[in-house]
Amino acid sequence: MQIPLNVLLYSLSANSIFEVQKTNLSDTFDGIKLFDINEPSYSGKNYLYLVTTQMLKSYSSHFLCDQILSSRVFLCICADDSLHAIDFNADLSMVLLYTKECFPVIFNQILTIFHDFDKWDKSFHLALLRRDSLQDLLDISKDLLVHPMIVFDRNYSILGYTRADTDQDVPDPFMEELVGTGYATPEAMSKLQADGLISASEDAANPLINYYCLTDHNCYYSMMYRFTSNHNTVGYALVLRCSTHPRTNYLYLMNMVYENLQLYFQQERFSTRSSSEIYEAVLTDILEHPEIPRQQLMDQVRYIPNLSPEGKFVLAKVTYTGTTELPHSFVSWNLRNSIPGLKPFSSQNSLYILRDNTNVEDCTQFLNEDEEKIFLENFRNHTFTCGVSQTFFSLSDLSMAAQQCAHAIRLGAKIFPEVRNFYHFSDVTLYYTWEELKKTVPVEMVISPYYMVLKEHDEEHNSDLCEIFTQFLLNGRNVNQTSSKIFMHRNTVLNKVKKAVSVMHCEFEEYHAQLAFVLAYMNDHEI
Repeated sequence: MQIPLNVLLYSLSANSIFEVQKTNLSDTFDGIKLFDINEPSYSGKNYLYLVTTQMLKSYSSHFLCDQILSSRVFLCICADDSLHAIDFNADLSMVLLYTKECFPVIFNQILTIFHDFDKWDKSFHLALLRRDSLQDLLDISKDLLVHPMIVFDRNYSILGYTRADTDQDVPDPFMEELVGTGYATPEAMSKLQADGLISASEDAANPLINYYCLTDHNCYYSMMYRFTSNHNTVGYALVLRCSTHPRTNYLYLMNMVYENLQLYFQQERFSTRSSSEIYEAVLTDILEHPEIPRQQLMDQVRYIPNLSPEGKFVLAKVTYTGTTELPHSFVSWNLRNSIPGLKPFSSQNSLYILRDNTNVEDCTQFLNEDEEKIFLENFRNHTFTCGVSQTFFSLSDLSMAAQQCAHAIRLGAKIFPEVRNFYHFSDVTLYYTWEELKKTVPVEMVISPYYMVLKEHDEEHNSDLCEIFTQFLLNGRNVNQTSSKIFMHRNTVLNKVKKAVSVMHCEFEEYHAQLAFVLAYMNDHEI
């Protein structure tokens, strides 16, 4: 990999003393070469050429000619601190490095630096391909990270960290508190922001460099990097305990590490975030990590204005065609602005919408009539299906609600013959229960004998009493409602129900008899 000249000099020694002439310290190089006046220049590669002061003085005219042809940059080893760059030809592109180390030692050190950086870069990218954790990436980078670093995601959960050296006299309270909890509480974040160590502002410098004190005699510099994806902030890195201002070459070293860490945040799980709204990151994290401790959940939800971890919530999952033409980010923005009560967010390539009904009279409702019209307009010319959960009372149950949404769509499409835009889990709860029950209980244990009697009658007389009586039970034993549901005259339904009761010799006034009959019907029809 290419290494900037300033990073190379810092890697040689944090206190390197050098002079630069007609060279930019941010220029990058593919490697180091010993300069040979008879060797042709390397095409396609940008090498740094190591020379001595004697070589510069002896072949300065040749160097100038060669430099014009190939734009070479020379690193000159100098043990005499009385020499300066101006003592050589003013047109040479060179770095005069003052060191007592001999020429071979410096050459081997630089070869090792290029080798180690190349090894780090390859290991880092292989870890990214394996989708390793950010902690794994920091472990790979620990030899480069001179100072402790903590990396957060958008909702301030710690993704990884490197600790301070154990021989430091004064422990860093910022580091200890954050690592101890595994995330930044609102109180901790307020203190970090008040002390200037971190800023959520998109306009803040990147990196943001700040000066802070642990005691009257222990003061340091900090660096905050902000990671982005799709122009949204998705993470932060906080570097602590820099003993000198990082405007030195260390800043450029950290910039290299930052650029590689930025690749982690370019992964799909971050790039699919629909907006920079903080609630999105928090809800996504809760959904994808239901094992989050309750205290952490409560602390992170406190970052979201007007939302409590306990309340009355409804979740919806929306799937639709044409996500390329109508991306989740655009739908989320439209819904958030057209129906203020909704909080849309993306997780694992799916669009979810949270509704807080804590202060709403009907806590089971996802959309009222007017809101449904607006909702439909957002998906005009696109076919969509929406699964709606039952009301749940804690955001810690968000994962369960997401499962209800998925089952509502799957079972609803299977059970109801007509195509619908909205499927509610409350409409398929019994079917889902029966699916799960069959996995652990033998079917014969719960099959209604009355159903078997009525089924035999249907087979003998080619009638449909089982179907009609099941619909009668599913519609609350209401003849009028059953009639409307199956498009059959009320009197016909009533007569068939009476006939079924006479065949089975049971009025089905008790709920357990009704449930057993419906389960038998569902099993018989493989629902």
